[in-house]
Amino acid sequence: MVGHISTRLEEWRQISEEVCGRFSTQFSLSEALFVGDIHRERFGLTDVAFIRTNASQIVRARSNSDLAEDRFCFLVLQQQGSMEVSMGSERMVLREGDLALLDSAMPIEMVPNGLFKHLSVHLPREALRGLDKKAYGKLPSGGFSGQLLRSMMHQIASGDLSNQPGSDEGPALQNAILALLDPVVRFDASSDFPESLRSQAEQIIRQQLTCTNLTASSVAEQLNISSRHLYRIFESDSDTVCRFIQRLRLEKAALILREPALRHKTITDVAMDIGYPDPAHFSKAFRKRYGQSPREFKSSASQL
Repeated sequence: MVGHISTRLEEWRQISEEVCGRFSTQFSLSEALFVGDIHRERFGLTDVAFIRTNASQIVRARSNSDLAEDRFCFLVLQQQGSMEVSMGSERMVLREGDLALLDSAMPIEMVPNGLFKHLSVHLPREALRGLDKKAYGKLPSGGFSGQLLRSMMHQIASGDLSNQPGSDEGPALQNAILALLDPVVRFDASSDFPESLRSQAEQIIRQQLTCTNLTASSVAEQLNISSRHLYRIFESDSDTVCRFIQRLRLEKAALILREPALRHKTITDVAMDIGYPDPAHFSKAFRKRYGQSPREFKSSASQL
């Protein structure tokens, strides 16, 4: 059994090196609890890595022998979980839905908070040569280009995009990403009108509604504004960020509970589907909004 587990760990390390380069991986848990899935797909001319693991630390130490591997940089979508990332002197926290551009020529250290899943698009360094150095790190998600880039990454992650494009579509994905990166990097949320920022905040909230760590602070961070600024924007419409998030979640829960095809879902399932990790908290909030418990609401809907 021990030999089997060690073999799995060694296979993980070999495959991760083949897919992403020389990253060393550490596990703080018992090896018997090891989770490590990684595979690569090619979309035209672009390699995309799908990674899921409960590693406690992933490190890339820069050395002169790595020059051949430095030809790619990584555009990362944090699909699940969160992690702290150090890249050179920069420190950042990646939460569900966040995007980051990582420079393989710099030392990189990732410290996940438990199981995580992310998507990594490999972009040739040569194609990024004209990009501002400030582009590397966590990317702002506000603005039209930011929303498009995030949507594209989610489509890749969910398998909505075919990974077998025609011969004339080979560079299409790479070109589309590169075209969006420059305006994303230059996006300045502070220069937008409050109405535009409110719209962008609502878009982020709707896209990440199922994330349990969706908060006013995480939305403000993605818009590159302060939490206080975000609160003021919602207060101008006699609303609050937290109330808006809760309202959307409960409305989505009501839709799920009314849907005959989803009647098999338990109340706990519904709570998790809308970003509530605590079913009791969800039931209390739902009763306050609709005057019935989720179970009563579901039963009433089934009799209509």
